[in-house]
Amino acid sequence: MDHRLAAAAVVALFAIAACTTGQPSVSTSVSPSLATTQTTSPPSPKASAEVPTVPDGPLAAGRYRLAQWDTSCSERQPGCSPSPVHDAARVIVTVPDGWEGIVGTIWLAEKGNGAPDGAGLLVGRGAWLLTDPCTKAEHAIPPDIKVGPSVDDFANGIADHPLLEATDPIDVSLAGYSGKYVDLKVPADISRCGVYRPWDPGIFAQGPRHQWHLWILDVDGLRFVVQSTDYPGTSTKHRSELAAIVASMTIKP
Repeated sequence: MDHRLAAAAVVALFAIAACTTGQPSVSTSVSPSLATTQTTSPPSPKASAEVPTVPDGPLAAGRYRLAQWDTSCSERQPGCSPSPVHDAARVIVTVPDGWEGIVGTIWLAEKGNGAPDGAGLLVGRGAWLLTDPCTKAEHAIPPDIKVGPSVDDFANGIADHPLLEATDPIDVSLAGYSGKYVDLKVPADISRCGVYRPWDPGIFAQGPRHQWHLWILDVDGLRFVVQSTDYPGTSTKHRSELAAIVASMTIKP
């Protein structure tokens, strides 16, 4: 069964800098301004080197370097395989008060990234998909749907998956790089799942109705996946803060 949402619905209301709801929601329409939003030019290598990597614990308002979260791909997964050039890239964001670092990602300090009203942000690479994202145990079943190394390979793989409720990919620009944007919505009932993980390595759903907003970017030939997450119950304030964090992003290969 094809659960994809129409691309026209995805493009209707989203505005990353001006929209009062902040992050897009797969259950509502969003506007096309995200697709044309670009941040300022990346800072110089010297300036980037002085920005601290996100530590574990509460974050003071300021600029931080986001580590790439899913760097454990094997050589058999092109686009996700180990790469010194990939690892050396500097992804920097500006974070307001009220957020915290956890294992290289950013979550709400008091609510975390869990249901019903959490939010978070991470940067990955994309990976192979699982035929059934609802698995009995973490990493017990390896990914079995091969995905190529390009932006389109990963974006189309998600959109075409019969068990994923995802939007059709649309063109997007973020941090000065082009790519594809996809929304993915986790089912309302994942109680039978040990974990719900569409691709591996990659984050698993932190709760039912988790909403994933994916900017799949081509950064000088390397695939980067910027993934912000929220829920239908996430407040307008926190969605707006998360949208501002994404909009502040700079990437320096």
